[in-house]
Amino acid sequence: MRGRARTRAEWARREHLGIDHFAFFSGYLERLPLDKLADQYLETGLDLRMARSTLVWIQERLIAGARRAQNYSAARLLAIAPAQQASTEEAAANGAPPTAEFRRPSVVALTRPSLEEFAEAHDPDGFYSQRELLALFAEHYPEARPDRRAKRNERLRRRQVAALRALQALLAVEPAQHHHCAGWFHPALARRLEHAGVVQLADLFDIITQRGPRWYTKVRSLGEIGAKRLQQWLADHADSLGRTLPAIALTPRRQLSGEAKRAIRGLSVHVDGVAPLEWLIWPDFEGTPASARDRRIFRRQCRSPERGRVRGRDGGRPVRQRGGQWYRARDRAARGDVAAFAPNRQIRAGNDLAAVKVWLAAVAAGRAPGTVQSYRQHAERFLNWLASVCRRPLAALTVEDVTAYRAFLAAPPAHWIAPRGTARFTAAWRPFSKPLDEASVRLSMTVLQGMCGWLVKSQYLRFNPFELVAKPRAVDAAAFGTMHVEHALTDAVWDALEAYWRPRAIHDASAERTLFVLQLGRTTGLRLAELARATVGDLRCTMLANTGPLWSLSVVGKGSKRRDVELAGSLVRRIETHLAGRSLGTDLRQMVTNPDLACVALIGRLPEEVRQDGPSKPGRGAPDANGEISQHAPLTPAALRRVIQRGYRTAAQALATASPEAAASLAVATPHWLRHTFGTHALEHGAALEVVQKLMGHASIATTSKYLRPEKRRRAADMDKVFGS
Repeated sequence: MRGRARTRAEWARREHLGIDHFAFFSGYLERLPLDKLADQYLETGLDLRMARSTLVWIQERLIAGARRAQNYSAARLLAIAPAQQASTEEAAANGAPPTAEFRRPSVVALTRPSLEEFAEAHDPDGFYSQRELLALFAEHYPEARPDRRAKRNERLRRRQVAALRALQALLAVEPAQHHHCAGWFHPALARRLEHAGVVQLADLFDIITQRGPRWYTKVRSLGEIGAKRLQQWLADHADSLGRTLPAIALTPRRQLSGEAKRAIRGLSVHVDGVAPLEWLIWPDFEGTPASARDRRIFRRQCRSPERGRVRGRDGGRPVRQRGGQWYRARDRAARGDVAAFAPNRQIRAGNDLAAVKVWLAAVAAGRAPGTVQSYRQHAERFLNWLASVCRRPLAALTVEDVTAYRAFLAAPPAHWIAPRGTARFTAAWRPFSKPLDEASVRLSMTVLQGMCGWLVKSQYLRFNPFELVAKPRAVDAAAFGTMHVEHALTDAVWDALEAYWRPRAIHDASAERTLFVLQLGRTTGLRLAELARATVGDLRCTMLANTGPLWSLSVVGKGSKRRDVELAGSLVRRIETHLAGRSLGTDLRQMVTNPDLACVALIGRLPEEVRQDGPSKPGRGAPDANGEISQHAPLTPAALRRVIQRGYRTAAQALATASPEAAASLAVATPHWLRHTFGTHALEHGAALEVVQKLMGHASIATTSKYLRPEKRRRAADMDKVFGS
């Protein structure tokens, strides 16, 4: 009853009748199939159940509108179901029950030829006169008796259509951007959109423009077909809404050119000038700082460590130091161009934005792409804060400013936060996806301290204010170890997960890949990025005496450190079977020695994913002869994360009744749980601690020892012996 009441309340929020609704109801009066009508006029598509509920709502709204207009005749007419003279099958197609009226056979008129055709068939020689021929024709084809029921139903239908047209002029409204989605769409669809933050029709425009053609992935239970119906609905009402979806917003991101991205960037209004590093416009700090104290700080920042006369950057007249003040340097410092006047600086950057870009380019060599991306993320957050909140250059930064920024990271304003995955070239992008926890704040402060230290060494800055501010304390090691133990799949949960996917993987390529990914992650303990990068060329086969072939996987992990992960025999056979299913061969040794297969990813793409990705971009996998991404190109870590998460959630829903504990664990699991599961299971089943350390790539054996739950159980058992259980 609670669910039924909630549904009624949701239907009450749907308040607008549009032209589409009147066209749908008119087709219903014409006895056309409801599912076809809904697919043509409504946002529900071919869903017959949703079409029926929408029909009931439209009829109730029409009757209520007719009564408000005191047109009680129209209210009575529209409450009558259209008379049916169709067969039982047609009635079932319309969603009506097969009543006795449908089962009664209707009068079928014989197909009569013309008089000339009848004469050619029965009197080719012209024997009969015209009167006799007419009498013979009437004898063969008597006039059908008029169906009074059909005439009465036709008169009723015409009166219903006339009443509907009269109400259309009175009740029909046109959609507007400020209208609530629940006022136009089916309550089930409106509820899903609200959960994704789409409240008004303008929000629907915004999310499509900002997130691109796959915007529907952020809306629960909304697929590609339903998303296209909504996009078509917006296109059909573009005139009344006063807004259209730009074509570039519906183009896959990988197919967008730089000009298209700049065009999307300018589609909506920016908030406080917040932008990614590549789109950030560094402001002119002319006229700041205003206080005498801050001006003294500027002068100290611009003062040369050497005494005497120093030339400016442009080689102009030397600037003489008078009373500890450099007037020309002071003026330029106020414009944020402080670093250009250090006499021995090692970089040519003219402002803080350019200096940070030089730092990123200088430290990128020899570091993993993920590390460089993390550096860029922390730097662009800091530069946006400098330009929009602090409003002063790096050279004027004080310890108080750094302390304020540390607090800002833990509680950024709401307009600085956007959902993860928002395209960087859209105006909806923001530096944060959520407030940072203590560990993330500590990491950000460490990165910025290193950045400012590098700028000090290059003599762009005079001192590093981040060195004087304490960072949040690191997470307690014991608590971190407990988290590792909890975030692992038990043997029972893993068996249930594998048992769910194994039969489905026999005939379904997507299920087969999901099962392979789960087995590979659980059996090797690789990180998500390491799994995504693994290729056939990374497999190694070593032949040893009396042991046979030994297989391993060469992995480049954190800190660009390479390690070899030995593979179990069962996993080797599983890899061989998986690659054979992708038509790459049947012998793993031959595949490893084939140079054409060296770049083939162990975890490939499905055919539909290749079609969605479109043309290849640099770093997205090897393109084929047509410039398209190959089916054997590696998945991105984000795409692989979605595959694993889908594998967890789908199994959790199916196991909710048979195995509630397994379902509860899988419902909250993340891809990194596979790595924790590997470490926990390996040590529990007798693997040596140092072996697991090497396989997982831990720098310290203390990190690996956190998975020692058998040791913890032994300690607890000893305490029970001493003090009692």
